[in-house]
Amino acid sequence: MSGAGKDAVLAHARRGLTTLCTAWAIRRRDGVTLAFTDHDQPLDFDGLAFRADSGLSARALAQSTGLSVDNTEALGALSDDAIREDEIEQGRFDGAEVRCWRVNWADVAARCMIFRGTIGEMQRAGGAFRAELRGLTEALNRPLGRVFQKPCTAVLGDAACGFDLATAGYA
Repeated sequence: MSGAGKDAVLAHARRGLTTLCTAWAIRRRDGVTLAFTDHDQPLDFDGLAFRADSGLSARALAQSTGLSVDNTEALGALSDDAIREDEIEQGRFDGAEVRCWRVNWADVAARCMIFRGTIGEMQRAGGAFRAELRGLTEALNRPLGRVFQKPCTAVLGDAACGFDLATAGYA
């Protein structure tokens, strides 16, 4: 999103009486994209049709500077034609990309992205779902590879060490 769209949203918000709403796009790993808005009418931008009848909402985004994780939750109602319970059970939303915008519904060109990340743990109960939203820095918190240090972490002769204690010349 260009700085002009963000500047337009800020200028609109400063007026006091606003026409702002939130729009969400979820792109699953199988390529299916779902788009929702908390506005009472559908919106169209970025080649997506944002549905108004989804019942999707989100808690306040916890945003910070540095490399700390920006996480939040999305809450919504399960419906047959949007997010279905069987798709949650099948794991179709696991790791799905999530984008969220603040949009002036009277002029959708005036918008700014306020969150981008992935869906973490997803729970369902009583005809509704709760999805953990993980910010982009979440991936930096996963340990990858092995830790190498001066003292060896393996025991001499075990599978991790790989040295054969029966090797001639060593005792």
